[in-house]
Amino acid sequence: MDRLKKINPAIVIVAVIVLVGLWLVRPIWHGFALFFWVTPFVWIAPVVVLAVGALLFRRSQRNWTTLEDLRTGVRPPSWLVAFPVVAFLLFIVLSSLRGPLVQRAIVKNTTYESIPGLPPNGKVRIVPRQVAEQNASSAFNSPTETLTNFRIVNTKEGLRWTALRTPQGAFRIFSKKSQGIVELDAEETARSLRQIDAELETAPGLQITDNLRWRLLKKRFLISLEEPVGIETPDGPRLLVPYLKYKGLLIRRPVLGGVFVVAPDGTIEDLEPEEAARRPELALTGRVFSDTQARRIQDAYQYKGGLWNAWFVHEDQTNITDTEINRQPYLVDFGEKGLGLQWVTVAEPYGRAFAASVIFLTDATTGRTRIWRVPSRQSLSGNRRAIQAVKAVSIPGVDFGDETPGSGNFRVVEPRPVFVKGGLVYLTSIIPTSANAVSKTVIVDAETNKLVAIFDNDRDPKAEERTLRYIATGEVPDNATAPGITDEPETAAPTTTTPGTTTTPGATPPAPSGSAKNAQERIDDILKRQRQLIDELEQLRDAVRKQDAG
Repeated sequence: MDRLKKINPAIVIVAVIVLVGLWLVRPIWHGFALFFWVTPFVWIAPVVVLAVGALLFRRSQRNWTTLEDLRTGVRPPSWLVAFPVVAFLLFIVLSSLRGPLVQRAIVKNTTYESIPGLPPNGKVRIVPRQVAEQNASSAFNSPTETLTNFRIVNTKEGLRWTALRTPQGAFRIFSKKSQGIVELDAEETARSLRQIDAELETAPGLQITDNLRWRLLKKRFLISLEEPVGIETPDGPRLLVPYLKYKGLLIRRPVLGGVFVVAPDGTIEDLEPEEAARRPELALTGRVFSDTQARRIQDAYQYKGGLWNAWFVHEDQTNITDTEINRQPYLVDFGEKGLGLQWVTVAEPYGRAFAASVIFLTDATTGRTRIWRVPSRQSLSGNRRAIQAVKAVSIPGVDFGDETPGSGNFRVVEPRPVFVKGGLVYLTSIIPTSANAVSKTVIVDAETNKLVAIFDNDRDPKAEERTLRYIATGEVPDNATAPGITDEPETAAPTTTTPGTTTTPGATPPAPSGSAKNAQERIDDILKRQRQLIDELEQLRDAVRKQDAG
């Protein structure tokens, strides 16, 4: 009681004011607080070691209570120095173990439902993310805004890329509001940008209290926010932000905690996962269960056999690899009568193998995860091998260069897994290095690792329609047959003459048909463009001569 009387009331008042102030600006130190909330396994043991060291240090003060004692040679025990060193080493070791242990916890608490075969068909986007960003930015005519947060979203009209219109400039981010979202068709390579106007009171990029992250963390503090997505609803545009909460005692794993839905006027709905899944306008988007959380669940499967197996034995261990910045999984729509919207990822075996070993399908609304294991006697190419297969084929007008960055004028991106007639194929896109268009869409058969079809998006106005028809039916149009692919039986010792044609030694070359016709059309088109270029150069030369003469 006497000690309480000695406490200065001013100190109490200052402490209360400081605590209230910290609480009001809590989003600023959210990362620091979340570290202690999410990683008790990492910091509790080092703190205990430091506490024990501090206690022993305090007890040792009985022998040296004054500075005079220190001058006369009395010292604290030298072994007390070991406590902070041990605490630091313990912190490093436990930090390195946390990731594998969290993934192991995810595996133990997730049901990976095995399925006997691949689901049929499935609609996938044709426009890669890099091209979508370039096309949308080049069509967006605003000197005061920039496009951010590109995400793939499903709509009633099909798959669309959406982005937020964010003010740019040191002054505007404090004084202006976001003016809405934009939408770009992901199933059509021709640029078709649509602006959806609405003044968003709360959005990413705004400062300070109008910032989306600031507002959401004021509602729920000990959570992790996923990336915001702009969606269009019957009531106008909305911002959809799934968030993660953490379960477990010492090893805390992330789970979907809920979904924030933010209206233009700043109104925030905080929905439970089941509640969000029951909202048709939200479930339609395929963004209730985020792609990043789906990837965490899929990545964690490598620890299915335990830590010892993952570190040393590698029995049936999976490894998910990515071929570019836009990582797996990819959103595939299997329709209302099928599995619906799924986050699909292809995993390879652990090590240097390039084959597909497991295909993950995570429901984009509920998070339910299914897996299909490739039978041991069946061989399917992985996503990295599909890109190599495209580069290995000579395609007129396309130069991939060598392994040196920037050596070619085209590249292959985003091998999206598609299931055609029960089999796995990869839909890849050939794009210029500037990423301003989709030149060709190439289909690679995972079983044979051969090209099935090449759709000329740069010259064929119906290329997208034919691509989607192929995914639905498996039928390859004559003008899209890949070089070397023919319906005729193989003959002995074929010798390739031109792309898409073969001749047998001593035999009369067959009449052009199918892929041969297509190759001939491409050659004629290239020659025509070369003649046009020569004419333009001659005209330019004559103009320069006239200017010099004048």
